[in-house]
Amino acid sequence: MRIPLFDDASLMEQTVPAAVSATLHPGLFYTAVEQSSVAISITDPRARIVYTNLAFRQLTGYGESELTGVNHNILASRQTPKKHYQEMWSAITQGLPWVGQLINQRKNGSLYLAEVSISAVFSADGRIEHFLGMHKDISDSYALMQRLRNQMSLIAAVLNNVPAPVVVLDEHDHIVMDNLAYKTLCADYGGRELLAELGYPANKARLASGARVTLQIGGAARVFGLSIWPLAEVNEEVSRYFSDVAPPRTLVTLIDDSEQQRQRAQQRLEQLKQKLVSGKLLAAIRESLDAAMVQLSGPLNMLAAARRLSPEGLTHPGLDAAWQEGQQALARLQACRPSLEQEESDFWSVGELLQDLADLYRPRIRSLGELQWRCEPQLLLGFGQRHQILASLSLWLDRCLILANERPATPLFITLHAYAQDNAIFFALRDNLSLQPVHHAAPAQTFTQPGHGMELRLIQTLIGNHQGMIDLHIQAEGGTLLTLRLPLPAMQLRRPVTTGESK
Repeated sequence: MRIPLFDDASLMEQTVPAAVSATLHPGLFYTAVEQSSVAISITDPRARIVYTNLAFRQLTGYGESELTGVNHNILASRQTPKKHYQEMWSAITQGLPWVGQLINQRKNGSLYLAEVSISAVFSADGRIEHFLGMHKDISDSYALMQRLRNQMSLIAAVLNNVPAPVVVLDEHDHIVMDNLAYKTLCADYGGRELLAELGYPANKARLASGARVTLQIGGAARVFGLSIWPLAEVNEEVSRYFSDVAPPRTLVTLIDDSEQQRQRAQQRLEQLKQKLVSGKLLAAIRESLDAAMVQLSGPLNMLAAARRLSPEGLTHPGLDAAWQEGQQALARLQACRPSLEQEESDFWSVGELLQDLADLYRPRIRSLGELQWRCEPQLLLGFGQRHQILASLSLWLDRCLILANERPATPLFITLHAYAQDNAIFFALRDNLSLQPVHHAAPAQTFTQPGHGMELRLIQTLIGNHQGMIDLHIQAEGGTLLTLRLPLPAMQLRRPVTTGESK
């Protein structure tokens, strides 16, 4: 059977360049078109099929006789919207090429997605004589694209539902993907790029090793760390098709360690409170026993004096028995005195000790007034039993809180200044509370009332255990100044002391 495409000389002349058609036999073009892997069809201006090649017939499932002379809409399905056909006919009837996708139907009723390109073939006088169509089944590639799109949507949905902020970086450490949690966090931080605020990539190595960074977000301190993982290389550029080399990607997860840090800090403060309570209790017990021993020593000394004054050879069984019982009681009290050596002496940061004290007392002082502290120099080191020194400072703050609660009309103001001077470390505690209950003219018994003098003896006990001294002054402007003096550690004496404010 002869094919109309090449029976019509004018069509052949329009389809094949003149220079080529002059040297090659028209049968070659028929063979090339017939054996092409691209599905090709040719219709008249009314869309009746005049030619289909083998690839077209294999694609549709129809035979040549079933297609020739039949309208091309034999392949149409109801799945393609009418407007697509209207757009197609509007273009090709004006002689314009049209490229688009149609859902076609094979002879067996199965559907396939066809990418169709249609061009008009003109006669010598410029009229449209035929339409040349090239068809490609893109069902598989469309399914693959949809599968990839679905996977990307699923990944995006999963990432956006992950509570942790997650970002993907390219080889230049630029963000190429982030999730909703990260976007929200950046918005809460004033729209700034949170990763850069954390010091990435400048401090990449330090962050990757587990370093934490604190940022103020929404008026609260938030502590963040990073988990960094390299991603498998993904090749998506045409230039890398054969090399199979792609730039590296990095997956970064922001770890919000704020709550864990808060819990750890709270646990540490609770442990610190327990140690302070224990230390103060031991000091109080020791002080009470010392006071009892002092009171017992008076009568014992009198008994001893009476025994010495007795004539030689004259015994007083009552005096001897009383004296011996007194000595035994004194020995029992001495044995019950708890040791103040509850921890090993070591070096510790004075600034960190004051920070601990502030963390412990600011929640209690907040409703009554204010507590401020500073340390000069910032790297000042102390030596001894850290918790005993902390307990000494804590005892005076306890006294301030008791007096402040008795005088709620006066806002409490406390400053704590630690500094090095004359080969010693000084802790100067100033408050705006009157020292009337501890005035020199006050009866001696007032010194034993909680918050009214007892703490001074306990502080003296603890500081004395470190070869230190205390000094108490009434300030002319009102309030009191308690100064604790401790020897400067030997290692610090060997280097110059610089000054600096830590708070």
